[in-house]
Amino acid sequence: MPSVQAFASASRPEHTLPGSGRCVLSERRALQLGLALVVLAYVPIALVGLPLFGDGAYYFFKLAIDGVPVFPNLRLGSVLAQLPTLAATRLTEDIGFLRHLFSLTYVALPVGSLLACWLIVRERRPELILFPLLFLVANQINFSAVSELLFSLYLVWPFVLLAALAPNRRLTLIYGAILAPLLLLLHPLGFALAGFLTIVALLNARSEGLIERSWTRAWSGIAAAFAVSAVLRVISTLIGATGYERSLAEPDAAVRYLLPETLPQGLLLTWVAVSGGLAALSLAVGWRRGRRLVEDRLLWPAFMLLPLLGVPVAVDVLFGEGIKLKAGLVLPIALLLMGLSLGIARRPSALAAVPRSPRLARLVLAAALTIALLATAKSAAWWTATHGLMNATASAETSCLAFGPEEPYALQWPWMAIIDDWATPMNALVFRPPWAIPLLLPGDGCRRLDETGQAHLGSWIQRPAARLEARFGPLRSVGAP
Repeated sequence: MPSVQAFASASRPEHTLPGSGRCVLSERRALQLGLALVVLAYVPIALVGLPLFGDGAYYFFKLAIDGVPVFPNLRLGSVLAQLPTLAATRLTEDIGFLRHLFSLTYVALPVGSLLACWLIVRERRPELILFPLLFLVANQINFSAVSELLFSLYLVWPFVLLAALAPNRRLTLIYGAILAPLLLLLHPLGFALAGFLTIVALLNARSEGLIERSWTRAWSGIAAAFAVSAVLRVISTLIGATGYERSLAEPDAAVRYLLPETLPQGLLLTWVAVSGGLAALSLAVGWRRGRRLVEDRLLWPAFMLLPLLGVPVAVDVLFGEGIKLKAGLVLPIALLLMGLSLGIARRPSALAAVPRSPRLARLVLAAALTIALLATAKSAAWWTATHGLMNATASAETSCLAFGPEEPYALQWPWMAIIDDWATPMNALVFRPPWAIPLLLPGDGCRRLDETGQAHLGSWIQRPAARLEARFGPLRSVGAP
């Protein structure tokens, strides 16, 4: 992600901050505390290895045993986040180190996106940080760390704010020139993001603030690049869609893809959208009595409800409910929040009269508390499940464990649902004690292991058991050579 230090060091706006210097300092510290809380909330996610949930387990497995990245369905942009771990496999064979590096890399994506947004807005429009923060609140219902759609959103947020607040900077144009082709190489729904950014770029090209003709031409070029990316992404999806991607076009599958798993998750997403609308309304009315009314009676209570709505979501997660790779509904919510932030940033009255809210810090803290609550629940659920998996393999007396819908018994508890999926056999190799353990194989994998020495970890994942032992640690039996 391009550096935004150049923009962060730009001159302060002409208007002054309200209140005394001491109050401003206190507010700044509270803002920093809120952002620090978000960053710290992601640390346990990395330490317990939650990015290995679902598809992430296969990504790490391929990197660890084959030394090659995964780019499903030719989504080549997904390789970028795998490069640090890929490079490390050339230097070390320590699975624990590689797992932590893999997890930290993927955790750095949302954290880096938020910090980049803060560097962009902190001097001129710090209140705009509420919108990417609300997006991260909504994003907590997703468990996939390797999703190309979420990766795209992490990349787009800083550009949206740069386009709104720094349209005349070369950094913004360079970022846009890189982002346009990259969206083509990520998720099929990237066409929606590219189309949205086409509109953003066209608005900048026609903006009265872009006086110099060279900037107008540059933004027209960026708009064309995003438009081409959107069109090519649609064509690529229509022509080269895989069976899995085509299956999501079925009405029932599309509904399952879009909607969250539980009612509390749906309520949280709805309230994030409501809170974003109230934040935009509060910022739009300016520093007058109307704004005070919106803040006191609507905005602050709305943000206070976020952590309260997060509690049942967290409880569900701890008991194995609401576990899902991602809910596609996060995309339109993100686009809504991006549109609101652009609209507020472009209001001349707001730019002239809204320096920063003295109550911004507590709004940031409320959103940060919600993120911390949900991230902690997810981390705790994953830690519990991985240790349950370790106990299941360590206590087994056989050389191979059958894996299926109702076995092994240790995976049938509700709190084990977070790790009881198709990737469990691979995670059993990563989250394991140091002594010899049995392989966990689906279907008739144990019989095939005895006959061939090949471990069938999935319908398309087959490796010699001896190779798995050499890479991940001792196994009770490696079968026939």
